[in-house]
Amino acid sequence: MSSLIDALAPGAAGTMTLDEFARWTVAVLAPHGFEPGNALALIGVCRDELMFGIESAVSAQWGAAFDISSLAGMVFLGASGMAAAAHHAPGLDGRRRYVIVVMPHIGVAVDGSVGFVLRDGQHHESTACGALVGLQQELATGSRRDEIDHDDLEMSLLRRDVVADVGSGEAPDLVTLTDLVRRLASEEMARLADGLVRDADADVAMFSGVVVHHHDEDRVHVVDAWVALRDDAVRRVLSR
Repeated sequence: MSSLIDALAPGAAGTMTLDEFARWTVAVLAPHGFEPGNALALIGVCRDELMFGIESAVSAQWGAAFDISSLAGMVFLGASGMAAAAHHAPGLDGRRRYVIVVMPHIGVAVDGSVGFVLRDGQHHESTACGALVGLQQELATGSRRDEIDHDDLEMSLLRRDVVADVGSGEAPDLVTLTDLVRRLASEEMARLADGLVRDADADVAMFSGVVVHHHDEDRVHVVDAWVALRDDAVRRVLSR
């Protein structure tokens, strides 16, 4: 698959529109027994209103989704949140199936500037993802805070997890940071999903990527996609 840097170009090869992505998830999972009506979608994206489009596209295909979203697209639902989702999936045929989508986002301005997007009803571009732009600027100044702030809980949890993963003195650029957050969120969701496969006798599919906002279109850059069936729990790669 192409890199996230390559995916930032308008209409980049290998990227999909939101609707194309959602339809592809249905098509690629059909051979594994997944279909709308017998699976529960879990969507983990940034809380930004710009992400309503991907949530809507996935829900249009798979039905109402269980929301695992957090600031910047990180996954903080934990065991209790996962236990709740585990009890919501259809299971009339004796199998429970989960379609997990984990996607942070990044903006590309009209002039190609990364990290900015013109929102509807505004005259000036603003940051996307704002939380990651702010965190990247902190890291660039050498700030390494990792304490939990209960007045800014999700941001402090995001900061803690990123600081723990980034080497001392390192300051990743925004593209690298966005992909790092995608990886951290996906690894946490995969860890929780492994419990579903083992303990809840479930089939789980994971789609991990980044939503890229252009001034006239949103596109999906898929980095990783797999399905694990309860019969053997082996992760089978899903590709276009």
